[in-house]
Amino acid sequence: MPTIGGNRERVRFSNYFGATAITIGSARLAIASGSGPAIDGAHDASLTFSGNQSVTIQPNQEVYSDPVDITYTYGQKLAVSVYMQGSFPALTEHDSESGTSFTTAVGAGNTTNDSAGASFTATTTEWFLITNVDVYGEYDGTVAVFGSSSVDGHNSNFGDTNSYPTGNAPVAGQDHERPSDWLGKSLNAAGIPVGVLNAGILADPAGQNATNASGGLVATAGIDRIDHDVLQQPGIKAVVIYIGGIDLHSDCLPATTVAGSLTTIVAKAHAAGVRVILATLPPSEYCVTGSPLPSSADPYAGDINPGPENPGSTQRRALNAWIRIAGSQLPGVVPLLISTLRSLILLTLTS
Repeated sequence: MPTIGGNRERVRFSNYFGATAITIGSARLAIASGSGPAIDGAHDASLTFSGNQSVTIQPNQEVYSDPVDITYTYGQKLAVSVYMQGSFPALTEHDSESGTSFTTAVGAGNTTNDSAGASFTATTTEWFLITNVDVYGEYDGTVAVFGSSSVDGHNSNFGDTNSYPTGNAPVAGQDHERPSDWLGKSLNAAGIPVGVLNAGILADPAGQNATNASGGLVATAGIDRIDHDVLQQPGIKAVVIYIGGIDLHSDCLPATTVAGSLTTIVAKAHAAGVRVILATLPPSEYCVTGSPLPSSADPYAGDINPGPENPGSTQRRALNAWIRIAGSQLPGVVPLLISTLRSLILLTLTS
């Protein structure tokens, strides 16, 4: 769901991680109708690429569609339908946990104009090919929220009626509850014309060559990803940097190492003229090897109350102390303590 309304849009498609060229035979942008695959046929437009209906995207390449004119208001969802022409390998994708996409059966052909959505018979939480929907308008720019699973929306599609140790279940259709979505709601309610870009990726470390221990996958480090995913995006004015938990959690790195990575990320943002809000990290099961884990019988196991403390928690608090003291003094970082993130965003855009 977009974080700002508009009447003119373009869509960016990516083969950034692809090994071979792929061809989009047809694509459309429309206002979604309900929580299923149906679209509003009265607000639907075919996407073209330099005037052509189809486009071939080479490996490590991204393309923008030509702009289309669809008027929608904040709170309405947009739907992008894509027909992949011919055979293709695994596509560039975003492993999402907070949104539902819809697919057709193999060999179904081009059904991008199926406004009722009857041909889209399967679901997936992956986001294929699509990286951006850019909205034209008289806006004050865009703020990005940059981080790992907490930013990307891990478990944000779950309810909040229970508290630990009782778990919550997923809520059907709740797919816009990420931190960036809530920030967008707050800015919209305050009448602040700023878009919010979610730049979170599951299991993403701040530093180089860290490994996602839970899945055995190597994620692109934040010090490398900040350029492409944030600083090269259109209209970026400020970035909330909320990353480093994976470095402490999976790699058991010391606070000094993570602080070095954050310093590099902040320096890149500052060099690009982008203001920075540097966030501290909350408690979690950091560096659990050889340490007790919280449980319903002992909910404080592994942390400071009552002990023994998880060694990763020691590093987390050391990192947070660095963020509040030394990190807040880095060039480009907003050093003020303000009660709401919305107010701090407004300060960064007007100062």
